[in-house]
Amino acid sequence: MSVVADFGSMTVHADLLLAAPCERVYRALTDPARLAQWWGSPERYRTFDWKLDLRPGGRWSCQVDDPARPGQSVRGEYRVVEPPRALEYTWCPSWEGFATTLVRIDLEVEGAGTRLRLRHTGFATAAACQGHGAGWELVLGWLAEQGLD
Repeated sequence: MSVVADFGSMTVHADLLLAAPCERVYRALTDPARLAQWWGSPERYRTFDWKLDLRPGGRWSCQVDDPARPGQSVRGEYRVVEPPRALEYTWCPSWEGFATTLVRIDLEVEGAGTRLRLRHTGFATAAACQGHGAGWELVLGWLAEQGLD
């Protein structure tokens, strides 16, 4: 896995090869019950109460159980929904004052698996870019470890 926070463009780039077909990876990224199962860990934080209206213009949200930052949430709106190849959505986390950034995930068949490429753009500060880069490294690690069963 490669996750890079590019402070010049204020963009997080991630690239990961997953040992599952695109359809299974896409389902892990778009099924509320599956998202709650894999997105988080007991040592860091857990996500729950995922609500997804999976269509362009549809809204999504989840709550975050984080002892270090109680009462947090993330929300956004889908821009692109192309099963099982692409998702694009706004990302508005409460811990950033609901500042809006944009996440794009592309999935491609590679051998017997799936190449996931993520691009997260629109950060106002290097600290936000760096923090989200570290966050995506955790999240994509959880996806690879427990989200594809």
